[in-house]
Amino acid sequence: MKASTMKSSLALAALVLTVGACASSTVQQMSRTTFQISSTTAPICGGAAAPKIASKVAAIEVIRRGGDLFVLTGADTSDQARGNFSAKRQGVIVMMVDETHPAFDDALSARELLGADWQKQVRSGKPGTCL
Repeated sequence: MKASTMKSSLALAALVLTVGACASSTVQQMSRTTFQISSTTAPICGGAAAPKIASKVAAIEVIRRGGDLFVLTGADTSDQARGNFSAKRQGVIVMMVDETHPAFDDALSARELLGADWQKQVRSGKPGTCL
């Protein structure tokens, strides 16, 4: 194998590993129907990835808790230093709602947000990387 081909292959492998590990999320229960999602993405994902991942993780968690409808009641974004890179962090407060809740008409559907493969995403517990 030529040296240039080997370098290209190694660079591609490093990129795949980096992208595969570019997003992480945590969930903190706040009440019976409310929880906080904190998602962090690497710079390679771009600035818009953290909010998208946080929304998808919120939808997955709502379904896991037996619901479908939810509203985001708060959000914050920040940049965090990670070695020589700056990661993007997105925090959202999620409130599950039902047909008796005042926000019912404005609620998001977790299944619709996740799309046709929502069951697969719920089983895996994560929406993927760098959406």
